[in-house]
Amino acid sequence: MLSFIVFGSGYNSGGDVKQKLAKKIKEEAQFETVAEETKPTIDSTFKKIIQYDPSVQALFLESDIQNAIAAIKAAYQRRAYDNRYKCFLQQARFFEMMFSDRKELRGNYKDIENYNKSLEDCKVYRTGLQQAIMQRHR
Repeated sequence: MLSFIVFGSGYNSGGDVKQKLAKKIKEEAQFETVAEETKPTIDSTFKKIIQYDPSVQALFLESDIQNAIAAIKAAYQRRAYDNRYKCFLQQARFFEMMFSDRKELRGNYKDIENYNKSLEDCKVYRTGLQQAIMQRHR
């Protein structure tokens, strides 16, 4: 069947089929090249997000991660009309959500610290009240 398509069926449209098939093979090779070029960026961005410590404020790390995500989106924008390239857009969106969740942890950690400080203040105040009550009863 494939040889029939490649070598033509004897009709005049055989050349058209060959051209379309050659174009499709070329596009597939281009996609594979872009995927290979983008793979290290995807891997390193994932590692950076996983290793990102929300309790440490380092703006250069945040901008580095955001720039890497933008580079992944750029791979999609090269050929946005080709559905295969949507995988880069989806990967970039996933990383955006993942990074946002990691940054949100910073706020959660700060809230936990504030609650712990408030709890300690309440314990100190309660202890003071207990001592005051004990002294009144004596």
